[in-house]
Amino acid sequence: MAYSFPEEDREYLTEKLAIVGELAAGMAHEIRNPLTSIRGFLQLLQTKFDPQALEQEYFTIMFDELDRINNIIKEFLSLAKPSQPQLQITPFGQLVAEALLLAEQEAIMHEVKLVQYLAPDLPLLCLDPGQIKQVILNLTSNAIQAAGPGGQVIVTSYLDTTTGQVVTTVEDNGPGIPPEQLKLIFEPFYTTKENGTGLGLTLSNRIVAGHGGKIEVKSKVGEGSCFSIYLPVT
Repeated sequence: MAYSFPEEDREYLTEKLAIVGELAAGMAHEIRNPLTSIRGFLQLLQTKFDPQALEQEYFTIMFDELDRINNIIKEFLSLAKPSQPQLQITPFGQLVAEALLLAEQEAIMHEVKLVQYLAPDLPLLCLDPGQIKQVILNLTSNAIQAAGPGGQVIVTSYLDTTTGQVVTTVEDNGPGIPPEQLKLIFEPFYTTKENGTGLGLTLSNRIVAGHGGKIEVKSKVGEGSCFSIYLPVT
């Protein structure tokens, strides 16, 4: 089953994000302040222990969890105040390759084979490299987690000369997405992951739309999913 985001749904989602984002931003600021104090006192307490002490491992875990909370807060704040794309001429093939290099470690950790097919004629695009790299990383990370141990993720990027778009697909052979869930995956806070925030696809969709592009998804239960990013060349 295929699903792309209709224009009327985009308008509805934009309004919904504005309301949710405003509430989330207020909550995020209230959480961030005490977290800063907690981190400061933990760093002070850490110095009281020998660098080789067993307790140092506990501090590492606590700092990692604080970082995870901070990352969630950043996603909340992105809902409220989406940053304007900082456009620059970027070699798109190089950008995708750099994103996949970062994703490779996660693939190894999950015992997933990550395959890439990048066309040699990928053009220069006017885009925000940080934002688009974030989108590719997010979709690839989702695919890796969906594929699971022994699975495979294929990332393909090519220039479609008939439409004047660069198309990047991220395909996995995971369990697929049921039709009733497929229409909800771009909704803020909707997630099927145990530790997910439900913001990754929402923000990715917003970023791509801000570049004049779109994201489409095809999925079949038992066979896997394929997310396609379409970005205009001009």
